[in-house]
Amino acid sequence: MTERDESDEEKLLEAVALQNATSIFLARQRAEQELIRIREALEAKTAALAESLERAEALLQERDRARAEADAARRAAQAANDAKGRLLNVISHELRTPLGAIGGYAALLDEGIRGPLTDGQREYIERIRHSQNHILRLVNELLDLAKIESGQFVLRVGTVPVQSVLEAVHPMIEPQARASDLRLETVLDDPTLAFQADRERVEQIMLNLLSNAVKFTPAGGVVRVTAAPVPDAVSLQVQDTGVGIPEGKLDAVFEPFVQLEPSQPRGRGTGLGLAISRELARVMHGDLTVESARGQGSTFTLRLPRAPSGP
Repeated sequence: MTERDESDEEKLLEAVALQNATSIFLARQRAEQELIRIREALEAKTAALAESLERAEALLQERDRARAEADAARRAAQAANDAKGRLLNVISHELRTPLGAIGGYAALLDEGIRGPLTDGQREYIERIRHSQNHILRLVNELLDLAKIESGQFVLRVGTVPVQSVLEAVHPMIEPQARASDLRLETVLDDPTLAFQADRERVEQIMLNLLSNAVKFTPAGGVVRVTAAPVPDAVSLQVQDTGVGIPEGKLDAVFEPFVQLEPSQPRGRGTGLGLAISRELARVMHGDLTVESARGQGSTFTLRLPRAPSGP
């Protein structure tokens, strides 16, 4: 090999070495850039994770605060219910006793035990009795509502023939209807229909519904009771041709102490009758609803479970 060939070979080796060195340098440079990118990505993910952990911790703290507040609210509500129950028991005892005495003394005076009475005196005694009954009814309704809300209401559930309920309440409401010049109608196509319910409470609901219908129906109108079977239940409707209820206030009639017609000439109620009636229907696994429009009368529908058929 000549000196020239050796020189060319050395130059070639140097060129290859230089090329390899350049490739290695570029590869290292790319690797370093990739490492920088990966590190920056990891730092960003770490920051995002830390932020997420902070948000999660804040949410957990908020949840714990909300839970503590809810527990405190439940305890306060329970304490309020207990206090209300104690108060109502006191009211029941402290009001029922003197109310009973008022009624007793009024009856004794009416019997003439203190001498004969004038017509004016008998009228005042009748007013005393009416006021006594009104307050006693309010006390009883307050107690019923409190027992329902506290879950302490006791039911005596059994088979209740619809016909027997209507026969029981008709004599109690018929004098009011007659005095108001109203026609009282009953439609019962199937006399074998029966509820699975508490008879006393069903009669209480019906009396409330019929009393309201009579109170808010002008003279010459009609109050109609209709009973019919529906799937797994019995529907009992009380329909009147009275003043009706504005559409926007249909739900309000079931709220305690709400009186939509406080100036009604036939007397004011306690504002509890419909509220208690719906609660009673619901604790008996039924419901009480209303359909009405101003000037077109009202239809209240009591739906209760149907009693099982006989063997």
